[in-house]
Amino acid sequence: MSGTTNFVGVRRFSDLRSTVARIDTRDSTVIGLVLPAPLADNTAFPINEPVRLSTDDVDQFTKLGAGVAQDTVNQIKAEGISTDIVFVRSQHSALVDAQQKLEAEINSIVGSAGAGTGVWALLEAKSHLKLEPGCILAPGYTAHRIGNAANAIVAAARTVADRIIDCMVIADTPSTSVANAITWANDFKTALNVIGMYPAGVYNFGAGNVTRPLSASVAAAMVRRDKETGGPYKAFWNRPLNGVLGTSVPVGYTDGDAGSEANQLAQAGVGTVIEGSQLWAPFTTATDPTVASWRSIKKIRTRLAVSKAMLRPMRQYLSEDITPHMVTLIYRALDQFLSDLVTLGALIDYEVLWSKSSNPASVLSAGAMRVRMRWAETPDLIDLQLYDEPMPEAFDVLQAAIASALSQLGSSNIRVTA
Repeated sequence: MSGTTNFVGVRRFSDLRSTVARIDTRDSTVIGLVLPAPLADNTAFPINEPVRLSTDDVDQFTKLGAGVAQDTVNQIKAEGISTDIVFVRSQHSALVDAQQKLEAEINSIVGSAGAGTGVWALLEAKSHLKLEPGCILAPGYTAHRIGNAANAIVAAARTVADRIIDCMVIADTPSTSVANAITWANDFKTALNVIGMYPAGVYNFGAGNVTRPLSASVAAAMVRRDKETGGPYKAFWNRPLNGVLGTSVPVGYTDGDAGSEANQLAQAGVGTVIEGSQLWAPFTTATDPTVASWRSIKKIRTRLAVSKAMLRPMRQYLSEDITPHMVTLIYRALDQFLSDLVTLGALIDYEVLWSKSSNPASVLSAGAMRVRMRWAETPDLIDLQLYDEPMPEAFDVLQAAIASALSQLGSSNIRVTA
């Protein structure tokens, strides 16, 4: 019944929506995993369909069947976390030739954007499972440079991650040498969302030591840190990887030595493990001068998470009349969200700007509005520089202290002179 219809008495029209949108970052601790699983149960894990895989579900783990997918779950669990994984089972190859089999399985992990297969199937996880990956993995397949070209899985996964927005690709570089790892990273020197790890790690899943890619452990370390701090705003490097027994090859690191292998890798955009288990990965592969200022993993994750968090909650204002009151509600919501991030230490400071030049009559009359925001992320300490120099004036203090001590002896035969 319309409020303009003639009526005698009192009528009620109720709108229980919150006037100020509540903005918060989503759970970014979901891992996206795309791998072949030739021994997996076909009903539980259909090909190219995203499936919710809980690390606590023993039945699901068993149905994966032995192989790289099970090993990946073992690595994630070994970090001491429980989380959901969006698992997409890609088609395995029955080819006998090892290189041909590898290339075929890489192709199936890459999949088709149009058909939504392989890594592209992760884009369907939100609508199918109500889950959205915060990182993408394909351990065992991302280190290869077929035909001396960039890894096709990482290239496709970074595009998928861009679509999700607040998502990182955690990959593995070749573990054959530091030089090969750096060459791999250079393929993605303009990527803001790719983390490359060198070398492989040593693990034990109950049947002896084995060598496996580090990317699964790094993803789990990210998840663990997010759970500890309640969001994606804190760095997760410079902490031990719980499940790693060592590295497949030693990585040299000496405090203060800029020429050590670990520092060479870091400056080239490659993460590693030092001292057996300490995760040493502050940067993404973004070494190109056009993007290098955003290479900090902590910084770019914060920027992407904050940007993404605003989109869905602010949708509630669409279809409302553009009035001063409605605009103030939008600005209050943004101000509250960004203020909370300052309190959490994620941001240093921020501004939410109304620009008349950005909102001329032609824009407002078309039903559009432009809100400009500025903020600065709190950086993680990466380069602590300690300077020392001699202090000759300290001996003046020592002289005065000696003179004072001797004077207090009270003996007339002990005299302090200039």
